[in-house]
Amino acid sequence: MEERRRSLEAVVSAAQFFRGELLRATGWPLEYLKDVRIEQVLSVDSAWQVGYAPDTLTSLVDHLAAENFAYSTMEAAGLVNRAGDADVTDRFGDQLVLVARDAQLHPTGFIGIGRDGRAQSLSPATAIHQPSNVLVGIAEQIDLLRAGAVPVIVDNPVDAIAVSSTSRATDGQWAGIPVFGAGLSTEQVRMLRKFSLGDTAIVIAHGDEHRQKLTTSYLFDLALYYDRVRAVVLPHSPSTIVSTEYGPQIMNDLLTTARPILTYRFGGAASADLVHDPEPPDRGPDL
Repeated sequence: MEERRRSLEAVVSAAQFFRGELLRATGWPLEYLKDVRIEQVLSVDSAWQVGYAPDTLTSLVDHLAAENFAYSTMEAAGLVNRAGDADVTDRFGDQLVLVARDAQLHPTGFIGIGRDGRAQSLSPATAIHQPSNVLVGIAEQIDLLRAGAVPVIVDNPVDAIAVSSTSRATDGQWAGIPVFGAGLSTEQVRMLRKFSLGDTAIVIAHGDEHRQKLTTSYLFDLALYYDRVRAVVLPHSPSTIVSTEYGPQIMNDLLTTARPILTYRFGGAASADLVHDPEPPDRGPDL
């Protein structure tokens, strides 16, 4: 228990370090945040405490050592690379980072966004962190979820932040939850349901055929935990839509009119294509 406590504290300290590094950063991290129109995360009071892991060998190691964390604790927390008795080095480098949390909302690891905009899990499996059992965005939007906001599943943390910003700019109906890597696991759906007051979830599908197939792979897990699962197929990412002049209102309208998954047709399990079916015909008041 003591080792677990210290590992969790090391992750918290690392998150604080990364946050400070972003607020001091120049170059591509700031340019990227501006390009995708989420520079609001640079505000000191932003709910999304995005950070930056610098491209260095030992900046994080030195910070944690100064905070009296042992190398063994850094390693147990998945924050460093260590080969035998060789030097201890930073595990993450030149990545925007977001904190991943477990079902108790403990910070246990990190999700990274590289220069190419691709999001991936950075932290390895450890005693405190299992990549398939953690989520990003719950703590950042706990006020929205507790007020009944509908979780909106998206492909990227940038899109989650865009949905969250839309929600706060309108009437607080939505909470953006990012999926990355292999998709949304059953345990992650169970965790999401734990913090959702309502019985509705929305999935946003966009991008190429591969991404839409990945989306279909967890729709039915969602249906096990939510009475109403809605879907929206978009030609562009949510962050692209929200960045337009009337983007927040457009996104709000799209989410408000999301259709039930039963109005989408799915192929076989091996080639599950998400295909738009037409809306059911109006049968008239007498039928």
